[in-house]
Amino acid sequence: MKDLEKELDELFLAYRQSFADRDADSGFMPGIWEKIEARRSFAFQVRHLARTFLGATAVLFTVIAGLFVLVENRTAVDPHESYIDSLASAHASDSMIEAMHAETGETNQR
Repeated sequence: MKDLEKELDELFLAYRQSFADRDADSGFMPGIWEKIEARRSFAFQVRHLARTFLGATAVLFTVIAGLFVLVENRTAVDPHESYIDSLASAHASDSMIEAMHAETGETNQR
């Protein structure tokens, strides 16, 4: 067993010695990113731009849909109101105009 460990240690030592040591300097990571950016294709950039645009469109649609829901809830009919009450309130302005014309003697020309 000791012989196998010694052989393995020698193998690792030979492996390390076969490659030159590369100490990372201050330009190591920027150099790596330059290589990565150089390999990116135009199609990749267009795809990235399209995904960004799609995400922004989804957020904008959600905001607009939320605004429509809020506006619709403000104009909603009272759920406890009867059908007759709803009709009466919808036509209240018409009956008020007719009553005003009746007082002045005018006729409604519809």
